[in-house]
Amino acid sequence: MQTNLTRIREQTIKLFDTTPLIPSKAVENMGAACHPFANSIFYYHRNRQKWLDISTPNNYAFYRHLILDRINSLSLPFIYDMILDDYKLTWFQLCKDYMSREDFAYYLKHSWLDEEDPNQDPTVDREEVLRYFRQADKHCLMNPSDLAYYQNLPPTLTIYRGVSPHRAKFGLSWTADQDMAMWFKKRYESDSQGQLLTAVISKKHVLAYIDERNEHELIVDVFKIQSQIYPVI
Repeated sequence: MQTNLTRIREQTIKLFDTTPLIPSKAVENMGAACHPFANSIFYYHRNRQKWLDISTPNNYAFYRHLILDRINSLSLPFIYDMILDDYKLTWFQLCKDYMSREDFAYYLKHSWLDEEDPNQDPTVDREEVLRYFRQADKHCLMNPSDLAYYQNLPPTLTIYRGVSPHRAKFGLSWTADQDMAMWFKKRYESDSQGQLLTAVISKKHVLAYIDERNEHELIVDVFKIQSQIYPVI
């Protein structure tokens, strides 16, 4: 199957049109907003040399026209770059069925990596993400060095997960490197403390190894862990 760019453009436009532009009350005076294509209600129009408040109906319609023109003229990598990080997996969910085997694996991996907290995505749950990783061609999903590491994993391995405060405890991102897990535990600690977890899992339930950011990340089916997950003392 080849990637169907026409259908991906249609799905990307659907994402734009079905997601309302919601001003963020937490930083209301700064114009922050939540939307797959905008993190502010203010948009600078270079030709007009002025800022537009796209929370108003007329300016939003004008902004929509600009964005749709871009979507319909850009190639897939540039369309992906238009999507803000918090919505990457949602975009992938909409577009995955129109991707080639190579693009499916590439954009799954990068959607997972680019979201700040994909384990708590409100639209794409863990079970769905696991299905995607099982479906992905591992030779496309992992680069040669990551694939070699993955293929050399022992039949059963001890894994660790560093959970920052307020993050999902039983996420899919683990590692065999306890020091790396400790770094994630401490990353956002201040008044609240994180947790360092450990467990044992069969290699057949490890779906990928991704080290592109030097994080030694194992994507695991957390529902298939062999022993009880418990904190490291």
